[in-house]
Amino acid sequence: MISGGVDSSTLCYKAVREGYEVFPLTFIYGQKHEKEIRSSENICRHLGLTPNIVDLSSIRTLFGACALTDREVEIPRVSATARNYDTLSATVVPNRNAIFLSLAVAYSQGIGCDTVFYGAHHSDRGVYPDCRMEFVSAFEEAEKLATDNERLTIIAPFVDLDKSGIVRLGSRLGVPFKDTWSCYVGSRMHCGTCSSCRERKRAFVEADITDPTEYEA
Repeated sequence: MISGGVDSSTLCYKAVREGYEVFPLTFIYGQKHEKEIRSSENICRHLGLTPNIVDLSSIRTLFGACALTDREVEIPRVSATARNYDTLSATVVPNRNAIFLSLAVAYSQGIGCDTVFYGAHHSDRGVYPDCRMEFVSAFEEAEKLATDNERLTIIAPFVDLDKSGIVRLGSRLGVPFKDTWSCYVGSRMHCGTCSSCRERKRAFVEADITDPTEYEA
C-alpha cells in the first residue's frame, strides 16, 4: 500500500531493493485533495511500477466529522514547538487502515501474492490505534482465517521505528523525498503548519537530512 507520503514511499523502495515483485496499491477515500495520489504515481514511476489506484471516495460519508474528509471541518494547525498534538484526533479516519488492509489482502489473494506491506510507524501509535504492532499481528491472524491462507504475511517493518529513522533509511535508499506528499491541506506546496507537516519537518531535522520540501510557512 502506497499513499505517496514519506513512510509508504520509503517502504516501497525498500521492498523493491529487497527483490520483491511489487504491485502498488493506492486508495482515494474521499480525502479533500489528491496531491498524495499524484505523489504516489510519481514514486511508482521512479521505480518503473504502475500504481493500481482504487477510488473509494464515496465512503467519506461514513467517517463523520473528520478533518481529512469533511469539508466543513478545518484542518488543525499546530505550533512549531508542539510535540503532543492534541488536535490530531480530528484527523483520525475511523478504521481507515483496517479497511485498506482488507482490500490489499483481497487484491493479494486475487493475484497470487502472500505478502502485504504496510508503512505504519511508531511515531503515530499514540493517536492512530491501527499503527500499533498489536493491531498488525491481530489483523494478520484474522486475515489468515478469512482467506484460509497460513502463508499470508503483513509486513510492517516501521512499527518500532520513528519517522526520523524512516527518513534516514529513505535517504540511503535514494527515495526522492521532493516527490512525496505529507500535507493535509493540499495547496500548491506543503502548508508547513498542519500536524503532518510539523512531523515531516521534525523528522528531517532529527535525521540530520536536508529537507527538500517547499513549505508555505
